[in-house]
Amino acid sequence: MSHKHTRVAVELDAVWTELTAAPDAEPVRIHASDLREAQQHTARLRSEAVERGESADSTAVFLDLEVHIAADARTARREFAGLDAPTSPASIRYVGTPAGLASLISDVTAADVADGVTLQVHDDVARQSTFLSSGVLPLLGSRGTRFDIDTVDEVLGAPIAPTLAS
Repeated sequence: MSHKHTRVAVELDAVWTELTAAPDAEPVRIHASDLREAQQHTARLRSEAVERGESADSTAVFLDLEVHIAADARTARREFAGLDAPTSPASIRYVGTPAGLASLISDVTAADVADGVTLQVHDDVARQSTFLSSGVLPLLGSRGTRFDIDTVDEVLGAPIAPTLAS
């Protein structure tokens, strides 16, 4: 299989937007209760593509991640507990730090769980967008993820922090 770049999308106010500069492939979003289930779903989608006579890479599988991040994990957990978020997540939920989220996203691609992730924010979109553009995205950029800078600025309302942006 060819080397894949991590792909990142966000869903804000029910609008899905990919933030990465990526090759053309039909995006397919999946929900999963854990990474193993997501990996199995991705393998099934790729197998079905091959059965249809298409390349396994003709679809880009995006795993939905419900996220809430803060400067430290304790604060993130406390804040999240106060949100009006569903008790049971629709997909994998991450509550923690920007560095931890960046590592999870990298692991999703490295372990062939999915081609990328869709980050879903429950509340305080402006603050979460700031953590994404100043923390998560620069870390992913330093690991080789290429972002569409104009899209990031337009969707998140802030450019990727210049200190680590690639």
